[in-house]
Amino acid sequence: MSDDKPEFGFGASGRPLWTARDRDAEVVRTVLRKAGRREFSEGHAGFVVEGGGDGKPFHVASAGAAEESAQELARYSDDLRKAGVSRRA
Repeated sequence: MSDDKPEFGFGASGRPLWTARDRDAEVVRTVLRKAGRREFSEGHAGFVVEGGGDGKPFHVASAGAAEESAQELARYSDDLRKAGVSRRA
């Protein structure tokens, strides 16, 4: 077992934040969770944060029923905008 500790600490559920990308993705996740949004897991639908490597923007997806996804994506976007998390094209 390594004594190395993640440079940026730990996120929700003890998720290690080894890189700036990990830290920044956790910021997005934290904003959405604080807004009452549920993160995807085996037990339920919810949001997923992907991408963000090499300075590219993150992608936030709704993993749930197709008819609900468009509405959820709009809510995620609104939550992130209200929190001041910038959106890059």
